[in-house]
Amino acid sequence: MFDFLFKKKNQEKAFNPKGAITTLSGLSPPSTLVYLPKPGKEDEEPDDLGKAFFLRRDKKLYTDGNNLYITSPDNVKGSTINNKVVKLQFSHRRVPHRMEARVVGRFRLLPEIVETLDFNAKSAYKLQPTTIVSKQEKRQYYRYTTENYGDSKIPLTTHITFDAFVKSTNHEFVKEGAPPIMIEDLQPNPYIETSNDHPFTTREGINEFRDLMLRKQPHDRHVSITKVIKDDSSSMVKQPDEELLLGDINILGLDMESVRDIVYLKKSQKAAIKKGQKNPYNLEEGEVIIARFSHDKTQYEMICEVVEARTQNDAVRPIEFVRKENGLDLKLVDYSIGGILIESNPNFLNLALGDKCPPNVEDEVDFQGDFWERAFEELQTPILHLTFYPSKNFPDNVKKFEPELPSKFSILGQVVRTNIVETPDGTILQHGIQFTYDPQGIPIELDEIVNWRYTRHMKDNIHLRDTHIHLSQLIGHLENRSKDIDRSRTAPPS
Repeated sequence: MFDFLFKKKNQEKAFNPKGAITTLSGLSPPSTLVYLPKPGKEDEEPDDLGKAFFLRRDKKLYTDGNNLYITSPDNVKGSTINNKVVKLQFSHRRVPHRMEARVVGRFRLLPEIVETLDFNAKSAYKLQPTTIVSKQEKRQYYRYTTENYGDSKIPLTTHITFDAFVKSTNHEFVKEGAPPIMIEDLQPNPYIETSNDHPFTTREGINEFRDLMLRKQPHDRHVSITKVIKDDSSSMVKQPDEELLLGDINILGLDMESVRDIVYLKKSQKAAIKKGQKNPYNLEEGEVIIARFSHDKTQYEMICEVVEARTQNDAVRPIEFVRKENGLDLKLVDYSIGGILIESNPNFLNLALGDKCPPNVEDEVDFQGDFWERAFEELQTPILHLTFYPSKNFPDNVKKFEPELPSKFSILGQVVRTNIVETPDGTILQHGIQFTYDPQGIPIELDEIVNWRYTRHMKDNIHLRDTHIHLSQLIGHLENRSKDIDRSRTAPPS
């Protein structure tokens, strides 16, 4: 009766193939790569048996008790893998998964089963799992997808998206040793030259701004106002720049010809008189603000000086022409706190590689060969300047989850991987860019240089961290609401 004293405390439970079958059915992969390990040579690469398809019925995995079925792998002839353990590798939502299974044998399927399958298969290999289904890629942060290439199984993130732009810089990553903690003289190189060829006047600056605004729909004639507070003291230790977001502000009197060379802005909702204290969101005469807006897929910003601060509105005047975003437009596939995945194109390869870019980049289709392999290695050398313009879409019922983000922010990044992906539209080249440096200031002037600090743990950008926190809360809220709806539907009538 004292047998329990002698039992092993960490005695392992017997493996149950049913759990692996249940997990695999939930993932429901259409196909898998099959590998055969070499007996007694676990350190060597297993034999690649090729691709096989899971048998499916009504678009779901076809199983029989503890068994599943696959078609004959591409490189297998006859029954050479009967009674052997094989490794199955497949992807779910772009994350690799793996499972091991024993091949029971190759069987001819009954006609009544063949008729119910999604595709015609007269015979198949019968497999029984010997391990659980495990992820082979442990991602540190959740990725929010903005392009799924028509795959409905990959949900798109629509509540927060970004217009992203890239520029080359005058710095490169060192190939050996640790990167510098601080960069103090980095200069982004404009991809598009947008300088005006005539001297600035306030009247011409206002007319240019008014022309752009009048092309927009009346409900969209507003600008996002940012007020930057800089430490102008002579102290050796400077306080970091403070960015105050006044929000989207409507432009007043656009349809009327102004007697004075000024622009009228409606008062920010954050601006108000606070008893006994100064409200930093109130504009004061002489302050410099940044007004940003977009039109026809182009991002603009205008630097203005506050002329008059009134009770209901503020009068400002531009101190330079409207600036266009001068970086190369990027197509985002997904983003996270730590980096982004982008769709490549010849313009990006030329920007990042410069003279080292292959000459046939415009006509390349498969990106194979030693030449391209060396080019992809060279992609990891340049320090890239990335600029993001957030776009938010939160309906009223989830408005409480909307974060407050600036209309523009920048990060430095490095290409760390390159993928060749097959999509319904053809072969697509993708680059994974990891964030590496975060700005230590907020530039106002076009050629203003700020310091950049190395972000070792890739969590230092407060805007992307805020985005992740709010989207995680939103996803949890939507999942809980969905569960509540399902419970109410299945609850028995009272």
